[in-house]
Amino acid sequence: MIHAHMSNMKKRRHDVHPLSMLIITFTYILVVASFHTYAFIELVPLSLYPITMIVFYRLSIRHIKRVLLASLPFITVIGASQLFFIHEHVSFFHWRIEAGWLSFATLLVKNTLAVLAATVLFLTTSVEQLAGALLSLRIPHLLVIQLLLTHRYIFLFLEEAKRLRQAYMLRASHHRAIQLSVWGSLVGHLLLRTFERAERVYEAMTLRGFSIQRMHIKIKRWTTKERIYTYVTVILFIVYRLVVI
Repeated sequence: MIHAHMSNMKKRRHDVHPLSMLIITFTYILVVASFHTYAFIELVPLSLYPITMIVFYRLSIRHIKRVLLASLPFITVIGASQLFFIHEHVSFFHWRIEAGWLSFATLLVKNTLAVLAATVLFLTTSVEQLAGALLSLRIPHLLVIQLLLTHRYIFLFLEEAKRLRQAYMLRASHHRAIQLSVWGSLVGHLLLRTFERAERVYEAMTLRGFSIQRMHIKIKRWTTKERIYTYVTVILFIVYRLVVI
């Protein structure tokens, strides 16, 4: 679904170089994370970047919402701890509020902006293009290939997990969900089946002539216009961070 969305998007828009997207996204996330605990208002203008990219590329709001909802429970648990450990009060415009709630809200905004930026990166740039961008940054070739293979094997892991769940539900149709008492054995079986499946896939790749030493990753040429766009965007993020302290 993601690949089909990307192919349709490429027909409508000019692609930004993957190295530009990688550098800009990495800088953006660092700038967002660098703001202090109570910088709720200061973070709001930074939402312009992911919103602009979403509108420019006409990305699927439904898919982005799904990713945000998946990350929400983790950040909520972390942010809720601020309510127990921070008891002081701070001024927010003309109100006096508890610092824990402001810290919680700031953490949610940081998480939302970082997840949005990362989602835009992965929806607009394929894994192969990102691998080429990493090689352009002089990342070791073996490490990049390891990342590519890990990305491939994640789907094998999810496929085996789906099969295992279907097998369990067929044998225990009276259960609405997997019982907690069998989670340990199921996870063990899942890992064993995933390793066996990965070995079979690797053997099939080897028989077809696959070799890490001969694996070629295409690196796109970084034009002057794309360099200027990258430098200007990165400088704008850094200047905003230095001005808003």
